Amino acid sequence: MGDAEATAHWQARLGELTAAAGVPGASLAIWAGGREMLAACGVLSTATRVGVTPDALFQIGSITKVWTASMIFQLADEGRLSLDSTVSRLLPGFRLTTADVGSQVTVGHLLTHTSGIDGDIFTDTGRGADCLERFADALAQATLTCPPGQAYSYCNSGFVLLGRIIEVLDGRCWDASLRERLIKPLNLAQTVTLPEEAIMHRAAIGHRAYPHADEPVSVWGLPRSLGPAGLITASARDVLTFARLHARGGALPGGGQLISQDSVAAMQQWHAEIPGGVRGAAAGRPWRLFEAGDRRIIGHDGSTVGQIGYLRIDPYSQVIACLLTNFPETGAVY
Repeated sequence: MGDAEATAHWQARLGELTAAAGVPGASLAIWAGGREMLAACGVLSTATRVGVTPDALFQIGSITKVWTASMIFQLADEGRLSLDSTVSRLLPGFRLTTADVGSQVTVGHLLTHTSGIDGDIFTDTGRGADCLERFADALAQATLTCPPGQAYSYCNSGFVLLGRIIEVLDGRCWDASLRERLIKPLNLAQTVTLPEEAIMHRAAIGHRAYPHADEPVSVWGLPRSLGPAGLITASARDVLTFARLHARGGALPGGGQLISQDSVAAMQQWHAEIPGGVRGAAAGRPWRLFEAGDRRIIGHDGSTVGQIGYLRIDPYSQVIACLLTNFPETGAVY
């Protein structure tokens, strides 16, 4: 199958599946056999009817966590922290939860959702560059759901805290570190974090669930304070480029290592079973690990306000797929 024929196949398949599921818009990027295939269909918003194109931006939600983790491992490569570094050592004077467990919670706990911190805190601490600092400071009042290291419990708060650690060590806001450490080296022209950046592109808006699937949501995205846990907005092609970095063991296309091979491997290692096996059999740091026959697939999903994205990588065959949608009920399309 030639490039044009393969692209036409996936374009038709995406259109067929999204139409059957009532999904307003979707974008698909696939890397297979050393070539890239892109497909897009539907509309960015049922209110504007502007069409989705392959360069359209969608909110990737918690897929962002893998980007934040990548920066943490870059800092580890630089010798500035380790998986055993405690929050108290990296953020002196910082109080974590009402039980004050900063001296017990490590970077490794935060990466694997085993810190025990209440993970469902979505406080909006404003649009300023200090929003992560303010969010982190508020974690002094957070509750502890279990002792650190004792159980897996999905934790958005922990990834905001990782973002704050990046800010302190880099001396700049998380968004700026993301640009300097990942976006610029990978030449990602369609990856942003803020709404005022997104409106410079074709940006999708989320939609309500059935039976109101034709109605856009009234709030575009998450608060800026949730950035490291889920604020990236990107094209499927840019997410694919980021994923290819991990499939290549952290190497840049032109040579050189953006992340060390050891760090890339550590991110993909099994760490804990996910209770119920929801969207992944096990947790890595923080990749989800899926068994496919005799080999392991890695990936991560992400959801925001009426948008859901999916990313899967087969490291063995070097096949990668990213599906981004602007609808909350897309399991059948996935």
